[in-house]
Order: sequence, then C-alpha cells, then structure tokens
Amino acid sequence: MNTRNRSIRLTAIAFGVFGFAAALTATAGIPDCRYCLEGYYQCRDNTPDAQPSCMDQLFQCQIDNRCDPSLPPD
Repeated sequence: MNTRNRSIRLTAIAFGVFGFAAALTATAGIPDCRYCLEGYYQCRDNTPDAQPSCMDQLFQCQIDNRCDPSLPPD
C-alpha cells in the first residue's frame, strides 16, 4: 500500500511540474506588435474598400499578441 501512495504522489508531482513548465512557456513570449501593423498595411494595400475589416484585423492581432490596441500612424 505504501508504494501505491508513493507512486500516486510522484505522478501528481510530475503533472504539477509539467503544468507549471507549460504555463511558464506559454507566457514567456515577447509581443510582436510590428507584425500586426505590417499586416494592416498589407491588408489596406491589397483590399478594395479595406475599412473597417483591416482595422478589425489589426485590433484583433494586437489583442492576441498582448499589445496595446492603437490606431495605425497613417
């Protein structure tokens, strides 16, 4: 019985360590806000009647990349 409890504890610790490492990796990225702005300019240049869809894509990209939502410096 003692080895079974030890096995369960070790498994729980392993899952905890894995979960912590996964969470740390997911939040360690540096936001790439320039990527969103470049995508906005490409959308605007290649799409007739680009507003408001290109602006919506810009804002969504900024939110997804944890950037401060802002208007492009047109």
